Amino acid sequence: MTTIVYDHKRKQIAIDSRYTSGGIVISDEGVKFKTKNNKTWFFCGKACDSELLMDMSHNDKPEVAPDCAALFVEDGTVYSVSASSDGFIEHDKQEFNASAGSGRDFALAALDFGKTAEEAVDYAMTRDCYTGGKIHVYDIDRGEFL
Repeated sequence: MTTIVYDHKRKQIAIDSRYTSGGIVISDEGVKFKTKNNKTWFFCGKACDSELLMDMSHNDKPEVAPDCAALFVEDGTVYSVSASSDGFIEHDKQEFNASAGSGRDFALAALDFGKTAEEAVDYAMTRDCYTGGKIHVYDIDRGEFL
């Protein structure tokens, strides 16, 4: 799937680049981030649903919920986006460390032990077979990838 981690203290988001299907690695060179309408998005889940999720607002209730989740940055603020259990799209402001994807628990624990966002995704790679490839790190204050 993916590992996305937001390091609130350092104001950075890191994400891996592995694409998988049916338990098989397809590529370790995927790009799981996009910029649209002055927001930088980071996705996990089905890549084909990322555009759909970007076009939805908070509290939208689509007929079919996108099978993906995301973090996005807008004006220096980080939000998580996902479909709730009752089918509504939720945009939640993140004021603490956050993570998403199949390696989220490993990455979040690594942050708890003082690792950077990049180091947290690197650690998740050692435990989660769906996380791998190049790690991309986005600096929120600079508004750019490092």
